[in-house]
Amino acid sequence: MLHHREGETLFSSRNVTLVSPSGERRAVRVIARPGAGKRVLARLEGVTTPEAAAAFMGWAIVVDRAELPAPADGEYYIHDLLDLPVFDEAGVALGTLADVVTGQERDIWVVQTDSGEGFVIASPENIVSVDVPGRRLVVAVGALSLGE
Repeated sequence: MLHHREGETLFSSRNVTLVSPSGERRAVRVIARPGAGKRVLARLEGVTTPEAAAAFMGWAIVVDRAELPAPADGEYYIHDLLDLPVFDEAGVALGTLADVVTGQERDIWVVQTDSGEGFVIASPENIVSVDVPGRRLVVAVGALSLGE
């Protein structure tokens, strides 16, 4: 899944790592461009036939951290938020951020609590503060909905 389809990170020739569903890793050079709708079209250097390209279906493209642009103020890379403790604004520890499900309008934060998974809609009303260096995420009281 491309977390920021409008970004230009892949839209120039660059070295990336492909990771197969089984965990195999392969360094390649890739060039990509926007496709129709939400699609991104990519070409792997040395892959010249549709059959050879099909072998990479389902593989993830991983861009080295040093190749990524710095996020703007108020923006964060998901991997920087994962595993951070989540508190409500009253100071109550709610759990740990386990995943972020990206959506059309809003992302959903998946919080691992002592009693299972909880969910927070990542909206300005619900997210009070994000402190990556301080390792602390704060949400509004009542923003966490527990899964059933």
